[in-house]
Amino acid sequence: MPTERFYHLPEEKKRMIREAAVKEFCRVPLDKASINKIVQNADISRGSFYTYFRDKEDVLEYIFEDVISQVQNFCIEFLTQEKGEFWRFPKALLEYTIHICENNKMFVLSQVALGNRTMMQLLQRKIGGMMGGPFCPKKILEKGKKDPAVCLEQYRDKADLTLQRLYQLTDCSKLKINDFEDFQELFSLCILNMIMTIGEIYQKGVEKEVAVKSFDKRIRFIKYGAAKG
Repeated sequence: MPTERFYHLPEEKKRMIREAAVKEFCRVPLDKASINKIVQNADISRGSFYTYFRDKEDVLEYIFEDVISQVQNFCIEFLTQEKGEFWRFPKALLEYTIHICENNKMFVLSQVALGNRTMMQLLQRKIGGMMGGPFCPKKILEKGKKDPAVCLEQYRDKADLTLQRLYQLTDCSKLKINDFEDFQELFSLCILNMIMTIGEIYQKGVEKEVAVKSFDKRIRFIKYGAAKG
């Protein structure tokens, strides 16, 4: 992840660096990406780059982390604005996640930089991480940049805090749940539905409108059940 020096940069400078990196990672696979092109497009020196990041894998992790942080903030803001109304939340989260990923070229980035299945894996690890899963890109772990045990603990702690916050914001009086563990299970079903829908659109080529209708149907089953009587 970036150094403290990076986080102290003006927002415009951080945006330029992020966009320069995304542009390069969308151009070629990660192992062929050029740090020189990133620093040229971001209008910074190579020396400055290494005061912000360890390497290009570090930049890639930051890009995904930044998007997921925005998604997590959206979850908190939405439930706050909706006064804890849960059943409006899954559809809004799906739409926001698709929007922010498309806007930040995350689907293109995942396909070019790390391979065709990467976005689904990252969604499962990190957005799914809001229900207890980690985010540690395999290639970064393989290069010895991170200790897997430390990574797991770090992201589980962060995930627990996010999910606890969502639980506190949700009006559980309208849900058949008794405690946080029940909420976690309900939330996980909605997240898995979202990941399935995004996979249908961006991996299987299903029309977005069709995939969203299937998403809505699955949410109705989650909400009302499928048993008669």
